[in-house]
Amino acid sequence: MDFHEKQSFWNWLLVILMMILFISTLDFDWEAVLKGNLKEISINPSFWIILTITVLFSLVRLRTTIDRNGITVQFFPFLLKSKLIKWSELEQIYVKNYNPIADYGGWGYRNGGEGKAYNTKGNQGLQLIFKDGSRLLIGTQKKKELGSIVNKVNQEIFLK
Repeated sequence: MDFHEKQSFWNWLLVILMMILFISTLDFDWEAVLKGNLKEISINPSFWIILTITVLFSLVRLRTTIDRNGITVQFFPFLLKSKLIKWSELEQIYVKNYNPIADYGGWGYRNGGEGKAYNTKGNQGLQLIFKDGSRLLIGTQKKKELGSIVNKVNQEIFLK
């Protein structure tokens, strides 16, 4: 019953968008550059903003592990240390589709009407309902694999 997933914010659309934004921040004379005169290239202040956003997006990592001990989650840089959620703390778990914007206000480390969420992209996640009634949704890109693990967990741990 082992499940491991690592996620980031990056996808091909975001990479293309960031490349277009980077190129748009450069100020240069095409003729001079094509002739090999790279001294004509200058960087405007927007470049540094786009670079900072790119670095921040590159640092964000969501790691989820499920094993016999429970669910371990780390959402760097929001959760610096891995957090183990023991099975004994949970009332129920299931995989679900959700609306990131309507339910949680977007992606990232979120608090919304549906509880807390750690997600990087997409609209699928592992819903945890704690014994105290609080909720945590952990986003996933591996819904099928996670669904199989959740079925095993529900049979072996929650139905004992």
